[in-house]
Amino acid sequence: MQERAVKTRDRILKTSQHLFACHGYHGVSVDRIAAESGANKQRIYEYFKNKKCLLESCLVKSFAEAGKEEISMLKQISDDCSNMTSVILKHYMRLHKKHPDFWKLISWVNLEEEPFYKCLKNIKDDSYSKLSIYYRKGQENGSFQKDLSFEEYMFFLFAVTYFYHSNRKTLSNTLNTELFAAHGADRIINKCVTMLSKV
Repeated sequence: MQERAVKTRDRILKTSQHLFACHGYHGVSVDRIAAESGANKQRIYEYFKNKKCLLESCLVKSFAEAGKEEISMLKQISDDCSNMTSVILKHYMRLHKKHPDFWKLISWVNLEEEPFYKCLKNIKDDSYSKLSIYYRKGQENGSFQKDLSFEEYMFFLFAVTYFYHSNRKTLSNTLNTELFAAHGADRIINKCVTMLSKV
């Protein structure tokens, strides 16, 4: 693919990613994507078979970009797995704050009946494989609870960081605004570290 074509394809993906994150799959037309990306509609269909394939490509791109940002996180944990919980929580708190389209896109995909998520199968295997090794080391040295599986551990961390950002508007008005103040996230992280440490 020529450089110009690569740039056009990337521009289409970037525009689509934002529009799907803001309006969902059914709230965005290919015509709108073409108009806002400055690409010919026919060109979009040359790169992507249909709108479904376009959304799946956006999903894969989003997770791939997030994966690149995990490299430094994994390096930090490999040096000292005892701080693993804090490092992961801080990483995903920053990730969701820096890339709101990421958690918004995830939200929309989970609301759809169409199984768009199937395109993500195995996309995080490498990251999970490394993290599970560090987690087991932490269990062996007494940093983590023996009866808490790696999958349960990660589910908890993902739930906290995703929910913090995806529900901040409603929770700040129905629960406590202090949770979302300047140091609210830090307090939640510290509490989570304590809860997930070996008791």
